[in-house]
Amino acid sequence: MAEEHILDQFQQENNAEEEVDNRLVQPLMEIFPEACPQFLRQICKGKRHSPDVLNSLMGEVLDVDYPKRRKTESAPYRLNASEQLELMKSILVDADPEYLQMHSDRLIDNPDDLKAFVSQAIETRNYPTLKKYLRKKQLSAQQNQYTSEFSVAKFLEVIPDPFQYFADSKRKVGELDYRSHNYAMYYLRNKFAMVQLRSIRECFIKNKEGLLATCKELENYPPSKRMASKRGKVAMPSIIQNIPLLQEIAFYDHQEEITQFLSQRKLQEEMERKQAKAAGLLQTCACCYDDEIMPNDIASCEAGCMFCKYCVRKSAEIAFGDGKLDFPCLGDCESHFTLPVLQDVINPKMFSVIASKKQVEEVKAAGIEDLETCPFCDFAAIPARDDKLFRCLNPQCMKESCRMCKEPSHVPLRCDEVEKDEDVKDRTYIENKMTEGLLR
Repeated sequence: MAEEHILDQFQQENNAEEEVDNRLVQPLMEIFPEACPQFLRQICKGKRHSPDVLNSLMGEVLDVDYPKRRKTESAPYRLNASEQLELMKSILVDADPEYLQMHSDRLIDNPDDLKAFVSQAIETRNYPTLKKYLRKKQLSAQQNQYTSEFSVAKFLEVIPDPFQYFADSKRKVGELDYRSHNYAMYYLRNKFAMVQLRSIRECFIKNKEGLLATCKELENYPPSKRMASKRGKVAMPSIIQNIPLLQEIAFYDHQEEITQFLSQRKLQEEMERKQAKAAGLLQTCACCYDDEIMPNDIASCEAGCMFCKYCVRKSAEIAFGDGKLDFPCLGDCESHFTLPVLQDVINPKMFSVIASKKQVEEVKAAGIEDLETCPFCDFAAIPARDDKLFRCLNPQCMKESCRMCKEPSHVPLRCDEVEKDEDVKDRTYIENKMTEGLLR
């Protein structure tokens, strides 16, 4: 029994020597973060925590060239899909975002190929542009506005009096291209299914490809000349980009709805006018002195002078026609009409031009250092000092121009190496004369 007790005591002492006190290891790992953790555990074996022991171990570590912690190289950070697309957009700012999205998805796990693609794109600039993309989106929205998403209210916002507009003989109608001509013919053959195709074609040509005039004539086509049965409908070709033609088709297809909408709106306005008159709410225009103006047809200057929208609109159109961007009150006060008031009065296209020009003027008046303007539009920006090109981000322009000569980008040629239009004309003239001399 005595022998067994001695053996157990020996094993306990041996195990204690093998145990590591973490109260010693942890402070040493914090003090020596670069030291190998295994080395620190080794020197702490068999020792118990106390301030003297810890100080002794610190001295022991400092006295030797202790082994360092093995460094593990972290894997290179990979961009996720959205980060990669945003990076490409920030580099190729004038590129079609759908085009970038397509190539971003294709190159998501190929950083080398992505780098090569971006480098080549910067060098050649041979990619679909943001300007064309925005134009395509705008065109698509307009196409839907007159086809699948037609709304009488929205149609009347663009063309307030469509009956007068389409009946105007002075209305400019461009010549139809092949696609538009083909689209119109498909529409006419489906619309007038009991008239022979030859007669439709002759009528269309006789009316100089005017769709509404052709439709009006075919409506009155003699019954005796009509076919005995209806011709089967054919699928319309893909949607065209000719917005004026789509407007004519939409107007012809929805004439009854437009007439009904205008009649209801007129009745509503008359009823509201009677109610406003009975309540004494009618206003007087301080310009034309019409004293029966509805409250919602009144526009005010900043000082509160009240005018009818017609007078304000006409004065704004005249001022803008004279090249002015200030629209003073029509009365005796010195205030002006604000942009929100003008937006409610004039047509959207004119307001857009006025707003953009006023914005450019305000930016220029601020005297911002290094501010530059695109030579081809009113877009202003502050390019980098070492950048030789001015990149316009106006969706309607998107041109790159030389900051020195203000001409379209001619990289890698210097300004004096680029022939101007006058130089080309002079050189061509001389070359032609020399050629004539040689021929003689």
